[in-house]
This record gives sequence, structure tokens and C-alpha cells, in this order.
Amino acid sequence: MLFAVTGSTGLVGNNVIRYLVGMGVSVKAIVQPGESLAPLDGLNVDVAYADITKPAEIQKALKGTDIVIHAAGLVSITEASENRLRAVNVGGTKNVIDACKQNDVSKFVYISSIHALPSSGEGPIKETKELSVKYVHGAYAKSKVLATLLAFQAAEEGLPTVVLHPTGIVGPYDFRGSIVGKLIMSALSGKLKWYVSGGYDFVDARDVAKAAYLAVQKGTSGENYIVAGSYISMRGFLEGCLTAAGKPFDLKEIPYAVALAVSPFMEWYDVNRGKEPQMSVYALRTLRSKSDIDCSKIQKECGFVPMPMEDTVRDVSKWYQSMMLEHVLV
Repeated sequence: MLFAVTGSTGLVGNNVIRYLVGMGVSVKAIVQPGESLAPLDGLNVDVAYADITKPAEIQKALKGTDIVIHAAGLVSITEASENRLRAVNVGGTKNVIDACKQNDVSKFVYISSIHALPSSGEGPIKETKELSVKYVHGAYAKSKVLATLLAFQAAEEGLPTVVLHPTGIVGPYDFRGSIVGKLIMSALSGKLKWYVSGGYDFVDARDVAKAAYLAVQKGTSGENYIVAGSYISMRGFLEGCLTAAGKPFDLKEIPYAVALAVSPFMEWYDVNRGKEPQMSVYALRTLRSKSDIDCSKIQKECGFVPMPMEDTVRDVSKWYQSMMLEHVLV
């Protein structure tokens, strides 16, 4: 049985590949043309190049595969990326689904996001298929809603499909440098001098990889599952990373209201320099959004158990530190 993984050099996809290789299964890594293969060094995988926004390329890349785990996607905290988010997250997902159908794939796992689920109302955030762009905020969340609806439609049309909704993802093997990863590196290098109060439910990328494999083995087609870890404050997260690296915690807390007031200007400045913002109104509001999340469905149906957050914080700190020392990440 051959597994194909899109987004194989990204944080989630690379961890999925490593987990699958560890399970002894055959893996085909789908790589964006022009990307470095360094994240796949030492891994016994086949490589196929494909841009998921180009239907013919992804159809060819998925030829002969049995299981497809779609981890490719664009993450952005700025509204300025709306068109790119739609092209990659929505259009790309449609192309992957069509390619799965054309290649008679036996199971498709789509890694969506907790941000695709509505968070208003009383009680914890739970799985629902009643999704709408009207229920979420931000271009990223809306793109994940639309892509998730495509996955549900694929299941209805006969493609065995399971959808996962991870919370905030952190973990090792973040070779591209995610938004949270850049924050960690900034703290470890001493460049970061402040943090904003708040927190979120974070899940280890290695747990997302495990959940994807469990979804293949035990997930019910047409169903969606939240993949959560545990809540941690930004202070606790950054302090844990610095402590694990043997560094003191001397960051200053910026009041949330002050950060919210200046973030539109910081976002505008970064966007106009062609950079992905490290702060935005969307990101700040996420730190104060509902973190009461019910992850019991995947635990009961698939046997998923997340690792302790202390282990994640320790491991990511050591991984980023080692990569910085080797000048792999700067």
C-alpha cells in the first residue's frame, strides 16, 4: 500500500512522512517544484514533484497511490493573502480531490484546521458539518471552511474521506519556519523582547501525524475529527522554550489593548515590504479566542492520545536551537 503526502517539506507534511516511515509503510512525498529536498534527507521515500494548483501535475504525481494525506496548504494571518489562500487552500484541495478520484485512491485524509469550525455559542468547540464562511473570521479560516466543504462533498460523492481539524500546530521538523517557529527562534536568539498576553490550544505536529495515520486506519468516511493538545499561555510557552534551552526568561508583557492598537500598522508595514506579518489583528484575536475544545471524538473512535505539552515545548526548543546552531534555520 502506497501513501502519498502533499506538503511533504512543511511542518505537518514532514512530520506525517516521518511517522509513516517509522510505521514501515511505503511513502511518496509530493514536493512543490523548486523546493529543497533537505527536509527529506535520510528518509526512505519516493519523490514526485507537483504544484497542487496545477491539476495535471497533481494527477500525475498521485498515480499509483492508495492513500493520500493532504497536508499542503498556505497559512497566513493577513487579509492581504486572501487570493493566494483561495488559490492554494481551496483550488489546490479541489485539484487534489479530483486527482484522488481519477486515480481510484482508496482513502483521502484532509488536514483542515480548528479555525474552520464555528466557535460562537455556549460550550466547547465541537465537530460539526454545518460550516459557513459567515461563522468564521479571517481569510485563512474562510479558505479552510471552503476546502473542508469540498472534502465533505467528495465523501458524499463516493471518495472515502476523513477530515482532521488540528488546533495551533507546533513541533520539530519545521524546516520552512512557521509563524510560531519564527517566534521561537526570535526568542532563542535574544531578538524577541516582548510578548502579548493570551494563549491557545496547541498540538504537536507529531500528534497530528499520528492522528492522520489513525484516521486512515480507523476514521469513518464523511466524518471530521478535532485534533487538540492542551492550552498554554504565551508566557508559559515562551518561558518553557527558553528554560529548555538554558536561557533566562526576561521578556516584557505588552498589554493586549496596546498590541491590538498597533498591530494594523505593523501588519501594513510588513505586507508592503513583501513579508508575512508576525502580528495582525487576526493573530491577536486568536490568542483571546475560545480555547475550550472537545477532542473526545477522535480519542474514542480512533484511540488518539496527545503527548504532554511539556514534552512538546522541550522538544521544539531543542530542535530549533540545534537547527540554528547548524545554520539550517536563521
